[in-house]
Amino acid sequence: MNVRAVAVPVIAVGIALLVWQFRDGPGLSPVPSATWRVQIDDEYRQARNYGELAEETAVRLSFSCSEARHVYVFGHSRVDGTLLMFPSPELKSDLGNPVPAGHHTLPGTFDDKEVTWTTRAEILGLTTFVAVASAEPIADLEELSRSLRRWTNSVLPDQSLQITNPTSAAEVKGAPRTDWPNAILKRAAERSNNEVIVNGPMAPDEQLAGVWSCSVHVKEAVNPNAKKGGLNTRNLKPLDVTTSPNGQKPGGGK
Repeated sequence: MNVRAVAVPVIAVGIALLVWQFRDGPGLSPVPSATWRVQIDDEYRQARNYGELAEETAVRLSFSCSEARHVYVFGHSRVDGTLLMFPSPELKSDLGNPVPAGHHTLPGTFDDKEVTWTTRAEILGLTTFVAVASAEPIADLEELSRSLRRWTNSVLPDQSLQITNPTSAAEVKGAPRTDWPNAILKRAAERSNNEVIVNGPMAPDEQLAGVWSCSVHVKEAVNPNAKKGGLNTRNLKPLDVTTSPNGQKPGGGK
């Protein structure tokens, strides 16, 4: 096989994606673009699919589009189940749906400080992050979001990151050791199973017009000497999905 004949087109595609992503505002496309970023050595870098990350590594999502879009971000692992990341009603930031046209970094800022998610500690297997964008609200995801555990920075006075149960849902969905609770999210997660490049223009959904999505898989570093990246969120409460003596589920990170 002619290695050069294969390598040159691949490199060209990579360069084109980078140029597309970082064009100035007037040149933005109505097709949304997303780049997963992780903090390593005090610097945000593009996430690699199946990359190993130190526990509690900061994660953000660079998003750009020439038009306002409704954006939904979720995380999933066998240990945690499905977690709502954006928009979360208890996660205070300057961004919400619809996300305005232009370049933005989710989940945004609050009190002039960057708000950031982190990878969770002691997660066996893969963690998958999924982002979905649409010109209009997606009713299924709006409904699902009300029933998922979610990231919050508004529970404690110090605005530390927590995972909490939804406040009004009759039934909490997306439990640990269950699959994705929505077909859109499942399709998005599976699309990157064999992909190397997961940053750039989002892919159109296979079944729904006007909906785009992307995903990335990461795993906790096995190397005990791996450098820790991201925020110090040791007070992040683990999910407690056991049943209390009174028959009610506890409030997670509350």
